[in-house]
Amino acid sequence: MNSVFFRRAHFWTDMNPSRSTSPTCRLIAIVLALSGSFAASAVEAQPSTPCEALIGDASVAAAIESRLRETSRIQADEIVVVVVSGVAELRGVVRSDAQKLLAEQMTRDTRGVDHLYNQLDVVDWTPVTDFARAQASRRDDIDRSRQVRSDTWITTAVENTLGLSRGTDNCRIVVHTRNGAVVLQGVVATAEARRMAVELAAGTHGVRSVDAVALLLPGSAMAH
Repeated sequence: MNSVFFRRAHFWTDMNPSRSTSPTCRLIAIVLALSGSFAASAVEAQPSTPCEALIGDASVAAAIESRLRETSRIQADEIVVVVVSGVAELRGVVRSDAQKLLAEQMTRDTRGVDHLYNQLDVVDWTPVTDFARAQASRRDDIDRSRQVRSDTWITTAVENTLGLSRGTDNCRIVVHTRNGAVVLQGVVATAEARRMAVELAAGTHGVRSVDAVALLLPGSAMAH
């Protein structure tokens, strides 16, 4: 609000050639500033908006693949996604049982998925041969490089995973990113949707922190 206030006050004094501000003028400037901040709050507190349906199996498969590759919690390069009539199948290799479970959860959470067959294999043994060690080192290098992402990329990736999530089902969450710190703003339908939005954002490549203070529930949005 302060920034809005000072912009309003500065605008008002600029409109007066004498640059002298009477008490009446200052009062008007304050009223304008408050009305501007209330309007901004009203925009931020708009109700959640369900996302458009995904059309076709190819779109659903692409949505799953994008979400799996945008998360830092799964090494998804060796995952193949097949979708037929809303039935998804995951094939390939992941590095731990936790990754396999998370891939399953994110796939089930993707809009357009009616059923899932998780055929992922877990390869979690310590590499023994020189070739296997080199491959493991290469994968680790790739994962580290993916943590260096631009703020624009992060914002787009977080918006993508939130918009494709059945759990959040909200295309009106506003995402801001600065130096890897993500801020979420808007209104979500339930506390669980809010929790999921924070988890999905935090798990995106390049994200260092998530601030969800301005991600409100309907009742708290009305209070604001």
